[in-house]
Amino acid sequence: MSVTLRSVGRADLEPLARLHALCFPEDAWDAAALASIHAMKGAEARLAEEAARAVGLLFAVVAGPEAEILTLGVAPTARRRGVARLLIEDLFARARALAAESVVLEVAADNAPALALYEGTGFRTVGLRHAYYHRDHGPAIDAWLLRATLGQAR
Repeated sequence: MSVTLRSVGRADLEPLARLHALCFPEDAWDAAALASIHAMKGAEARLAEEAARAVGLLFAVVAGPEAEILTLGVAPTARRRGVARLLIEDLFARARALAAESVVLEVAADNAPALALYEGTGFRTVGLRHAYYHRDHGPAIDAWLLRATLGQAR
């Protein structure tokens, strides 16, 4: 796998909205939503590419001592190849350089692959949001709140 990471530009937002829809068909964010996040103070938006094709995205905000992952997605065809881990480790380094001490996120309680990834990258459960994710089909799903503490070097 030869994946490269780069910062997201405005021209990337439409293709990334399509990628987000592939990753999250029941809760896709459009280009306008991604543009709003991209314009936020402290925004960190990264694109993972393989052979000039978008295979992953991570949008986060670094605000003082805390960074928050707002969305992280990997194309279904590129999953289980280390792309998400690469994006997370990149965020850890970038957040640490901006003096952040921790990274937080929320994840659906039924998303076992994501939970395993986050645990493997140092995240620990710190809370629960009951019935947070509303799906088109089936009951609402709880969200786990996770936090990773950033040391000087990982």
